Amino acid sequence: MDATLPSDKVRDLRRFLECLWVGPLAPRVDISDLGQMDPALLPAFEPAFLDRRHLRFSYRDAKGFETERHVEPQATLILPPLWYLVAWDRTREGLRHFRMDRISAPECLEGTSFSRRHVQFTDDVRPIRYA
Repeated sequence: MDATLPSDKVRDLRRFLECLWVGPLAPRVDISDLGQMDPALLPAFEPAFLDRRHLRFSYRDAKGFETERHVEPQATLILPPLWYLVAWDRTREGLRHFRMDRISAPECLEGTSFSRRHVQFTDDVRPIRYA
């Protein structure tokens, strides 16, 4: 990785990978409603994770109820085929897992910042390792 990218991009990629976790999907999880991810997620996630900026987005829960969320992104959790944003929900004052295919209209909020919080995962969830 180091030889093919400029040093600033390698640094950013490593910082982004530090927030990426992978584990197994529980056998009883229903994925019949799996949708497409909003293409605006990656452009919003990059500054949110790298610069620790707040995110605002619309979220549709499993019952189809839609809410507006204002969060501090802490991690990306991949439980194939599902991807989750793990974030501190400022309104609900707690960590929440948001299925990425249920997030729409993400917006990285300029002029905001936050401190990273400790996120505890189960033993079968591991961080992404890189060389």
